[in-house]
Amino acid sequence: MSGKNAPRLFVWLGVGLAALVLIAAGFLAGWEQGLPIRLVSHYSLETLKHDVVTMNECAECHEGEDFHDCSTCHDEHGAIEFADLPFFNQITFTGDVPQPGFVKVNQVLPYRDHPNTHLNLLDFLEGQGVTEFESVTLLSNDGGIITIEKENITEQSMLLPFSDGIRFAAEDLHVSTWLKGLTGMVVVGKDQNLTINGEDTSIGRLMLGPTRKVIVEQAKVMFVSPDDGEIREAETAFLLWGAALTDLFAGEEYSLLTVTDENGETHKFTFEEIKFAVLISTPAGTTLVLPERARSGWITGVVKVRTE
Repeated sequence: MSGKNAPRLFVWLGVGLAALVLIAAGFLAGWEQGLPIRLVSHYSLETLKHDVVTMNECAECHEGEDFHDCSTCHDEHGAIEFADLPFFNQITFTGDVPQPGFVKVNQVLPYRDHPNTHLNLLDFLEGQGVTEFESVTLLSNDGGIITIEKENITEQSMLLPFSDGIRFAAEDLHVSTWLKGLTGMVVVGKDQNLTINGEDTSIGRLMLGPTRKVIVEQAKVMFVSPDDGEIREAETAFLLWGAALTDLFAGEEYSLLTVTDENGETHKFTFEEIKFAVLISTPAGTTLVLPERARSGWITGVVKVRTE
């Protein structure tokens, strides 16, 4: 080593030593304040880098001192965000809608891997073909129910990812309306295209209660086990949710009930025949479900029901 390069080497060694001292001091200071230094041994550098990048993106909207615990983000945005997680939980979507049935959770929120994943409630309804309506009722898996009139649904009304499905939250609505784990939506439309004993209504309005669940299409199935050759049996069925006719006419005396469909055809039933019947929303219109009959015996496109 030449004498000319020796001073330069000592300078770089001094700078390096000073940097190490500063880093060590930073770690010691952080350790005293509770910095989890052992994270480096628990998680990969790639994972830690991802978290740092996410926090940096969050800092575009939030102050750094707000990041004091997990609830800061979870309470506002619902829960953690899952990348490519195939959530197949279903939400019942019914009422005055063009395509009633079930909507898969991953169809509502595709769990993209970026901050602020959410879907505006109005955008979701529009995507389902619902633009003109009076109200939407949301149901959660813990029994919670909220109804919001259309004029109270704003851009702040959001569907957010949550650990067991979807959460509803809105900064401009009372926090008691922030439901977790949505299981159903009932839309009440503007049109009242169903008449019950002379009163105009709609299936969406009827689905707000009282309602019942009925079991339909019960059948026995058998299977021969390839392992032991034994034949084992089970029963299958479907559970449907609708407005019961006996609830609609509770307290009234009648011998016959007449149902008129959209084609103008009338169908007459005795009390015994309709005591378990319900009206439900289907793509074919309001449908009278008779649990004792096969689907081919149900009445679709119901527009009028009256007692005699």
